[in-house]
Formats: sequence, C-alpha cells, structure tokens
Amino acid sequence: MRVMIVDDEPFIREGLKRLIDWRKYDFSVEAEAGNALEALSILKKNKFNMLLVDIRMPGMSGLELIETIKNEKLSKAHIVILTGFADFEYARTAMRLGISDYLLKPIQTEELINVIEKVRYKNTERIDKLYSEQKEILMELLDEKKDPEEISEVLAKQKDIEPLIDAVKKSDELRRVERRDIGDEVDAYVTKHYRENISLKQLGELFHVNNVYLGQLFKKRHDMLFKDYVTYMRIIDAEDMLLHSNKRVYEIAKELGFSNADVFISRFVQHKGVTPNQFRIKSRMKNEK
Repeated sequence: MRVMIVDDEPFIREGLKRLIDWRKYDFSVEAEAGNALEALSILKKNKFNMLLVDIRMPGMSGLELIETIKNEKLSKAHIVILTGFADFEYARTAMRLGISDYLLKPIQTEELINVIEKVRYKNTERIDKLYSEQKEILMELLDEKKDPEEISEVLAKQKDIEPLIDAVKKSDELRRVERRDIGDEVDAYVTKHYRENISLKQLGELFHVNNVYLGQLFKKRHDMLFKDYVTYMRIIDAEDMLLHSNKRVYEIAKELGFSNADVFISRFVQHKGVTPNQFRIKSRMKNEK
C-alpha cells in the first residue's frame, strides 16, 4: 500500500522511512512533502492508501491540509496525524474532522506498527466490500430487463471500481495467504499450549505479528476473543478430567493454568451453569443409571 509523509522537518521524514521495514507490512513510502501545498500538488496526480500528516507546518497547517483534502475530495487515503504533547488541542480538532489515529512525537516503532496494521486490516475489509460490489454489478449486467442506457450506467460503475481492485489485488492475495498461514500456526500453537500462561503479546512476539492485528484475526476466525477461546479449551479439558479422574478441583485448576481454584470455578460456572463438583456428581450419577 502506498504511503506519503507530510512533515516540514526532513529528519522526521527520514526517520519515519527508516523506523520500520515498511515492505514487511505490505506498505511502501512512495512520496514525501515538506509542506501542505507540496502535498496537495502530489495528491492531485497520485493516489495513496495512507497519509502521515504533521499538524504544525509553516503556511498551511496540517489541519488545513486535511480539511482541504476532505472538502475537495482529493484522496480517500487513511490519514494519520503526527503531533507532540503540546498539540493535543490540535489533535482534538483533527478528530472532529474524522481523523481517529495519531502518532505522538517522538514516534515509537511499536506505535507506528499498531497504526499501519490497523490500516491494513481496514483495507482488507474494504477490498472484500469492493469484490462484493463488483459481483453485484456483474449480476445487474446479466439482467435481461436492462435497457442500453441502464447497462451503460452499470458499466460506468464497474469502471470506477476496477482501478481500485486492480491496484490492490496482488497485495490482497498475499495478505490472505499470510493471514491463513499465520492463523493456522497460531491455532496449532494454542492447541498445544493453552494450559500455559499465554497471551496475545507473547504470540505476537513469537510469530512476529502485531498483537492488535493478531487479536482481530483471531476474533474473525473463531468468533470470540483470544482469552475466551483459551478458557473454552481449558473448560473442555476440565470436563474430561472431572469425569475420568479423582483429582481435586484445585489440582485441576492448577494443571489447566488457572491462577487459582476460585477463578477456575467461576469460569466453569459461566460455561456449564454448575460448579465443577456438581458437574462431576451429576455426570457420574447419570452414567451409573
């Protein structure tokens, strides 16, 4: 995905370009501008997926630049503002313009990665939506009831959509493969280590993936939060242990990785509606009949 950095300080622009390996996250810094007017000139000739815009710049400020972009519909890029602590009021104004992401100077590597992963995730959803729209358009074309004028309108819509899809199709294919492979690897790891004290942060470090993105990926794959999935796996295991062993509740809790027996009992009740001991007694009585 294409990125432009807009900041009047050359060392800030250079620092951002070198702060991370952009291509590793499927991004590329394709342009930079030292002021708002230069940025506007570039935007009129080029398309970007993300803009990093400094709030304070000589002449036209970053906020005025953003407002111009919005009013003149110059770009649909995701805009991230660059700001210092003293500029918080400016940041609030930017948020009123619909800008929800900002990076505080000096910009930290992890914070930048969090933002671009968020943008990448949103872009993937946008592509999915575009594919659906294109499918609907093609279905319209197959409708024999359409007259020539209506068909021309449909073709015009398709023409608007195609450049966007073509521009991101290759990178989207790569992202889909990447998401599937990482998801499969994470699932396999969790299945093997769910009794341990694992977290999204640890998994992110292990698989070299941002933990926020990983959490979103996990929610999409399993329709539940990561911590809830780990608990679910432990409860299934607990059922088997309660039925086929004489281990005490606190022993099972410890073996499954719960911090203490009370936490285990609470989670078990949430899932099964009865305490572990009640579950054991009822299940054994049922089996004896």
